[in-house]
Amino acid sequence: MPLLQRIRRGATFLGAFFVVSVVGYRWLTGCTWLDAIYFFVISVSTVGYGETSSARPEVQIFTIGVIVFGVVGVGYLVALIIQSMIEGQIEHALGVRRMEHKIEHLKRHAIVCGYGRLGQTITKELRRRNKAFVVVDKDPDIVAAALEEGMLAMLGDATEEETLLQAGIREAETMVIALQSDADNVFLTLTARNLVPKLRIIARGEQVATEKKLHQAGADQVVLPAVIGGRRMAALVTRPNAAEMLENFTNHEKIDVDLEELRIPDSSPLVGKTVRETGSRQQHNLMIIGIRRAEGSMVFNPAPDDRFEVDDTLVVMGRVDDVHTFQRMHRLDCDNPHIG
Repeated sequence: MPLLQRIRRGATFLGAFFVVSVVGYRWLTGCTWLDAIYFFVISVSTVGYGETSSARPEVQIFTIGVIVFGVVGVGYLVALIIQSMIEGQIEHALGVRRMEHKIEHLKRHAIVCGYGRLGQTITKELRRRNKAFVVVDKDPDIVAAALEEGMLAMLGDATEEETLLQAGIREAETMVIALQSDADNVFLTLTARNLVPKLRIIARGEQVATEKKLHQAGADQVVLPAVIGGRRMAALVTRPNAAEMLENFTNHEKIDVDLEELRIPDSSPLVGKTVRETGSRQQHNLMIIGIRRAEGSMVFNPAPDDRFEVDDTLVVMGRVDDVHTFQRMHRLDCDNPHIG
């Protein structure tokens, strides 16, 4: 039987026993309701009436029953409450340990610092893309909400090194910093960069002036939500059709088209081939939007005669099944598990 159900049954028994005892004292002794309750309390608490009793034999026998059943009932209920408290603490400790064990075995995951509105949007997309991640926040209610949704979440201050180490920062691939304060974001960026120099850091900034500070602290990319939102709204005014199309490309719920990154390893047959030779549009119904060269330069809308090189990353657009076929045929690497 579940513990809570046992507690409810114990409380129900004690309540019923209280009613029966009070009514019994009033019926047997003819006392007032207050006196009847008084008799019940001192009987159950085993305080007693003194060394001798002037009560009639039937009252004494009834009192003996009240004491026995009352002590058993109260003791049983108190024991269940204590048990529930202990089991709750143990279960919480085991849950935390299981979560820590899962985090310890993560590789190339993302750490999302801050689970506000922006953090929730980020994690929703990461889950859709099957990207492993850990949420870090110092608000217990926020962490509890993330855990209820099945996420790996930690309660702690992300600006402290110990918290970042527990989140597996040394094995992480990316850190997304989405705290509310620009000062905290700058400090966290600096802390994370000192801990893991090669970690990719994407930081949020509220003020335009913060962008430079975040880059100086070690952020690889800085996102200014207010600036991005303002530009998009302006585009909806000046170029509504182009802006709507761009919105559709970034919102998978509107059209069945996705953007994906595919890296070219040295074993891929694409090495040395041109864009035209891949037949991406004709054979796979894909568009190659850009090529990130191994040295870091970006080629937008590559020409048909542009050649692919080892460790280039292709940015392609198309349906997921088409991307999967293209990736498998040309033996390309993809960080997205639901593609590869």
